Amino acid sequence: MQTKSFLRMALVATLALGLSVSAQAQLKGVLNKAKKAVKDKAEKVVDETLNQTKKKAAETAKSTANSVGDKAEEAGIKLPVALSSGPETPKIMAMDETRSDYDATGKYINEVAWGLRKTSLAEAKALADKLNTRAKWVNQTLSDIESGKVAADAELTLNLRKELGNWAAFYSKLGSIMNLMNFVTYQKDDNGLFFYQGTPMFMCGVHVSGIEASESGVKRGKSLIFTRKDNKSFFCSSSMEPIVADEEDIRVAKLDYNMALNIAAMFEGYPLEWCRQTRRGVEKDTYDIYYHKALSYHSTLKDAIAGNSVDNLVFKPMPKAGSLNASLKAKALQLQKVKNKDCVDVVIVSNSWEVQKNSLGTPVRRVVYGYSISKTKHGNMATRVSWAEDYKSGKYGALHAYGVGMESFYVK
Repeated sequence: MQTKSFLRMALVATLALGLSVSAQAQLKGVLNKAKKAVKDKAEKVVDETLNQTKKKAAETAKSTANSVGDKAEEAGIKLPVALSSGPETPKIMAMDETRSDYDATGKYINEVAWGLRKTSLAEAKALADKLNTRAKWVNQTLSDIESGKVAADAELTLNLRKELGNWAAFYSKLGSIMNLMNFVTYQKDDNGLFFYQGTPMFMCGVHVSGIEASESGVKRGKSLIFTRKDNKSFFCSSSMEPIVADEEDIRVAKLDYNMALNIAAMFEGYPLEWCRQTRRGVEKDTYDIYYHKALSYHSTLKDAIAGNSVDNLVFKPMPKAGSLNASLKAKALQLQKVKNKDCVDVVIVSNSWEVQKNSLGTPVRRVVYGYSISKTKHGNMATRVSWAEDYKSGKYGALHAYGVGMESFYVK
């Protein structure tokens, strides 16, 4: 009996325990569902509250902006414009501020400027239109900021001034190129017209060491001179004597003819107006002078190319020999033939040695002058040269070539 009673009690306890575990599990599930419901509802309330807060903030900001805008408009002041506003920003103006020919922007400016040798006139005009349309907008915007019509913005102003600085740097580069090609000094008469006096000198094939863009398409170490004299344009020597340009010279000349035409087109319109209005004194004429240099270079070179002919050549008498010619001619001729295989003769025109001394009065060398006569396609040409003997240990040494002058001309 006791055993059965014990078993009955154990069975009841086990059943009770099972019921308790099941109830607890059910209760835990109910509690979890309740917690999740509360959490979901709370998150929903938070999200709705946050969205309403954002919406109210946006409406407040918009209302404030509209209010500020209305007040600014009533006062005749526009809010700051965005840098991306206005006309397209050309690459030259969008790049970092240039400080030299050798920073990234300076190199790009040189590439574009010297590249005008090989740029079509239509392309040059299209570039000028983009540059000048943007520059005009930038200047107007800066003017509006300074006058108070547009609200001031330090970062915007800084960027706009940078754009204008790069624009001006590009036009200054065009001007410096024309100064290298055209040596004419312009003046302005009482009527405001530009003119020059004397015989002009122009150069083709100019390039700048270290600037690769300037060396593209030309012959390194060689340039071609042309001028206008007695209403006639022609290629000439450094002494302004007529010469005949060869085929390769004409190829380079045509590149520079194209560049001058493009540079003139780049300056037309707004750049000239801007310079006249913003510069003071003689600087007001800076862009006008660059423009006229390009025009006169272009027109003179056009005539020189068209009139390139042996008919332009002038043959002068052979230089007259001096007293030292007889004794030094053989040695001088030998020296010149080493330097120039086309040399056929020399003429020493000095009657006596020119003794050059140092600051203490001690002789350094003695020099004689004359001409090297070279055979060319169109006849013999005389070029001014000199020879010298150096003074050492109380005596003069062997004769050697000393220098080459600027004078050259054809001889009969």
